[in-house]
Amino acid sequence: MADDKDILALLVKFDERQRTIFKTLTRIENQLQKVNGKVAEHEKTLIELRTIGTIGILIVPVIVSYIMKFIN
Repeated sequence: MADDKDILALLVKFDERQRTIFKTLTRIENQLQKVNGKVAEHEKTLIELRTIGTIGILIVPVIVSYIMKFIN
């Protein structure tokens, strides 16, 4: 009878550990989803800034050259 109680106690501990691990994994997954969302948002912002910068680099010299032509 003592062996049955010991086995049952071990199973209960095992079950509790599994629940703790699954709860921890769930919290970690939720945190990762938040972080991934922020990373995606930052990547989008960087792409927008690069696009604006590229357009600026291409258009500003053209505008400056037209201004210089009209001034002379």
